[in-house]
Amino acid sequence: MKKILVPTDLTPIAELGLKLAVEIAKRADAVISLVHFTPHPVDESFSATGDVNYKVDEEATLNTLRLLRAAKQRMEDLASQYSVGNVMIGTSIVDNSFKAGLDEYIKNENIDLIVMGTSGEENIQELFTGNHTEQAIMVSTCPVLSVRDGFRMEQFNNIVAAVDVIPGGESARGLETLGLLARYFDAHIHLVHVRDVASDREPIEQEYFKQAAKIANLDNYSVTILEGHDAAERIIEFARQVGAGLVAVLKNSGNGFHIFSNHFSDRVVKEMGRPVLTVNLHNT
Repeated sequence: MKKILVPTDLTPIAELGLKLAVEIAKRADAVISLVHFTPHPVDESFSATGDVNYKVDEEATLNTLRLLRAAKQRMEDLASQYSVGNVMIGTSIVDNSFKAGLDEYIKNENIDLIVMGTSGEENIQELFTGNHTEQAIMVSTCPVLSVRDGFRMEQFNNIVAAVDVIPGGESARGLETLGLLARYFDAHIHLVHVRDVASDREPIEQEYFKQAAKIANLDNYSVTILEGHDAAERIIEFARQVGAGLVAVLKNSGNGFHIFSNHFSDRVVKEMGRPVLTVNLHNT
């Protein structure tokens, strides 16, 4: 894990993502890109160097220019504040909407992990468009780690991973990033599968998940199979029982295995206040 992206809208909530990203970067020897996505009338060179060139002079208002300069300065201040030890933080302002800009940035920069702050709440606009976390999970080819206030680093030694049966060995592929995080924090991983007793699927044996863990080179883990109709409720209940500091979700909506939706991650963040790592295998 070498490149971590932290999207920011320069709010205290977004700063939570930077705070957690720095903790991971310390252990992974990774670099952090702090990026603000916003359409603007200033030439792209502004995001890279801070120099200003107008695309079309008459479209660039003085107010917009002031806002961009203020945003750039705020990002540089944050980078200076959090750049401790071996952690390097680069900043840029990308001339694009969040969803489209994020998709392009991930591909161009070969990002390994996205870490972003979230309130865990939902406003009227998000009911129709989805919040930024959901948008990131939808397009991202790398795992998305969402975090709200109240997380505790000392609890990261205990991780719960919500897993489902996904054909083709993709579960193992999705566990690889989780395995890296577990090693960074010397953590135990609880692989937890929730089986709906009312479904027609055959009971799942632990051996399936043990094999996935073996392929993913997980070292310190256990497998638990629960029964219930509400997967999110059972996962949250289990995570509370074991005192998990991080919850991971593997999903693959492309093959129809969507027991864990994008909203599932938001629900865990909201109800538990724990960071949630979501791996959308459909995009990888």
